[in-house]
Amino acid sequence: MNAGDLKEFEESLWVRLKPLKNDPDARIRSRCEFYKKYGQEGDSGSFGYGDSEIAFLTWEKRAVLRPVTGAPPGSPWWNDVNLWFIYLSELGAKAYEKGTPISELPIPSRFWLRFIQQPNAVNWYKAHNSSIIDGYLKFSDLAEKETIPERIFINMVLYRLLFAQSLVEGDFPFPKLGKIMGDPRGRSVQFVTSMDAYYPAHYPMTGEEIREVLGKSHSLSELGVEFLDDVLVEPELTQLYQEAAEWNNQPGLINLIVNHKPAYPNGERLPDTHKAWIITLIMWLRKLFSKIF
Repeated sequence: MNAGDLKEFEESLWVRLKPLKNDPDARIRSRCEFYKKYGQEGDSGSFGYGDSEIAFLTWEKRAVLRPVTGAPPGSPWWNDVNLWFIYLSELGAKAYEKGTPISELPIPSRFWLRFIQQPNAVNWYKAHNSSIIDGYLKFSDLAEKETIPERIFINMVLYRLLFAQSLVEGDFPFPKLGKIMGDPRGRSVQFVTSMDAYYPAHYPMTGEEIREVLGKSHSLSELGVEFLDDVLVEPELTQLYQEAAEWNNQPGLINLIVNHKPAYPNGERLPDTHKAWIITLIMWLRKLFSKIF
């Protein structure tokens, strides 16, 4: 396939995806069809490796994927990142069906092709997260138009995805447990994607949701969220981003972390949340105990 053929191939795919632009339900149907075909149906649900993605997409439909011209409008950033993600995965699938050489494809679509050829958790995370990172980098200009709390939340979504990937690919202290917890077909990932405390129900966020994102809420439902973010994820962000950049062949990812803090979309550190001092203390204690033991 030459460059002209690939361009025609990509353009025809965009024509097919155009009806999805302002129709969140059509996006969900599209992903359901994709995973019915390629998801390797598992014990946890009817979409196999797609269970967690479709659960998250259901939240997106409720909160952020309304048409940008709707009343109230959805988020231009979430809409475009999601549609780009769908495009990259469908491009990989169509290349698989047509026998397109893998070298002709964008990096994320190559990962989707490999996942379809060899479905497993490691290949799924590479396909999924490489596509998400690609969308983050491609649409950073739209992210700059989001409010500060929305940007903070967008960064949280990214590092939670990378942490989930680290459970199956990284140096997790309990590798067997990590693979169980991180399996996108498993109950644990589905449980997290369905937690109200993890994902705001409104766009833009309500005042209470902003308080939760900024770490100023102390409700019982927040305790599990705070433990995951504060203890397991945030103290290791720099290493996590560096390793994830390699796993997903996305070197631009490392520019989204500055001085151990998330810095999407423009490489500038966002304001610290209310719990920043906790993160600093945990990082200091980890260094102390690593020297002692």
